[in-house]
Amino acid sequence: MAAADIKFPPSLLGMFGILGGLWGLSASGNLAAAESIVAAAAPALKWVGRYLPLFYVPALVVLPLAVEALSSSELSKIGIVLGLGMPFSLFSAGVIVLGIRRLASVALLPVSPVPKPAPFTMLHLVTCAAVALGSAAALSQATPGSDLGFYAQQLHLLAWTVGGLIFGSIPPALLAPLMPHPVVATAVCATIGVACAGQLTGEGYYTTLKTYLTKGKDGKPKGSGDVLMSFLGVVVLTFGFHIYGQRALLVRHAAEIVGCAAISSLLSMLVTASAARALGLTPDLTLALVPRSVTVALAMPIAQQLGTPESNIPICAASVLVTGLVGAVLCQRLLTLGGFVDPLVRGLATAASCHGFGTAALAATEPAALPFAALGYGLTGIAASLWAAVPAVQSMLKGLAGKHDSV
Repeated sequence: MAAADIKFPPSLLGMFGILGGLWGLSASGNLAAAESIVAAAAPALKWVGRYLPLFYVPALVVLPLAVEALSSSELSKIGIVLGLGMPFSLFSAGVIVLGIRRLASVALLPVSPVPKPAPFTMLHLVTCAAVALGSAAALSQATPGSDLGFYAQQLHLLAWTVGGLIFGSIPPALLAPLMPHPVVATAVCATIGVACAGQLTGEGYYTTLKTYLTKGKDGKPKGSGDVLMSFLGVVVLTFGFHIYGQRALLVRHAAEIVGCAAISSLLSMLVTASAARALGLTPDLTLALVPRSVTVALAMPIAQQLGTPESNIPICAASVLVTGLVGAVLCQRLLTLGGFVDPLVRGLATAASCHGFGTAALAATEPAALPFAALGYGLTGIAASLWAAVPAVQSMLKGLAGKHDSV
């Protein structure tokens, strides 16, 4: 790999190590050992699945800092790429899977349902409220610029962020019909928390927002957003366990699942780069949008591999989240409109176009398609990461985006 100048994100290498280790144990007759490892990791896997939105929401919260330099024309062009890109990816993935399915001719068997994470309770919400109030009291008494003031501020922001996910997941019955997606609720609550903290310290919204996600730049201490996003690498590691758990499904439908992930991920990136550049977006903005159909945990490393400036990484994350939200609302209707009825096709097409959000949207009404979506959205991100690590593909994407490396 080094000789070919192919570089993978460390978390992806770890994921392959987990998957390869578990599969190797199982194949060598040590199934009990593999299952004991999975059982030991189960509590952590459930915890990550339960709090998953928290780990990418910070990029959405700090989006105002990233878009303040963009013109209304650039924002509208980004909206066009995202608005039309999701249906394109959905239908193209559906056609790809349908074509492979006809060639493979593998019968669809009943599959085990995907277990849902445990619901939040009022105790979780009350705890977050208590932490928010306690940290607000400490913040109001702390000396400006002190360590106590900073950590009280970040604890306050963390409580609002976590509380937003919980409130968005278990809203009061009267508000439930009006509530947006839990991810949107989380971002809104975190934004309110930033405004409250800015009011308590007198620093204002934007100054406080800059402390939420610093990435340690210029020696700045990391904020609560940094703490949350540090778990994205762990999210990628969990894919190894999830894929292993669905290995029977993967082996039986390898042609459809792997074929869809490999072809649709590359097609999505190539078409996105071409469309964004054709609309006149800058090369850096174009490359930030390229991994829009990939889960955030892998989309941001892909954007970085392609040379996207650090200042545009929140735009990359936001494009993924917007794509997912649009897909969660429209993917099932669009698939029905397009005449796609096979559960395998619907699940894989959803995963390839709107990743985890679309997968979650299938949970309530399409249990037969859900396992394929749950397997496909991780594999689509992995396939996109593999493509982005290949120098020839990197050069192609950069060329389509209009960005040429200096010699």
